[in-house]
Amino acid sequence: MSLVPTEIIYAAIDDLNARGDRETTIEKSPETLLFGLGGLDSLDLVNLIVAIEEKIENQTGKVIVLVNEETLEMKDTPFKTVATLSAFLQKTLNTV
Repeated sequence: MSLVPTEIIYAAIDDLNARGDRETTIEKSPETLLFGLGGLDSLDLVNLIVAIEEKIENQTGKVIVLVNEETLEMKDTPFKTVATLSAFLQKTLNTV
């Protein structure tokens, strides 16, 4: 089974939006800001990352960790937008 990172991210966004505890919905677009000024609050970002990791584990049986020392030290965060997260997720999936 081939995983499509953007579809996984959008499914995780759907999960967050469905919870109903947000005032606004998160837009499903490559340009959607996730981190930084205008992005998600820290709790929503953590929930999104956890949802992505869970979806990958449920679909593949493999456990991945998106936030670790390496990602925290990166000059350009992979969590800035849906597009940057999708590219990072593809790279991560190719190594597991």
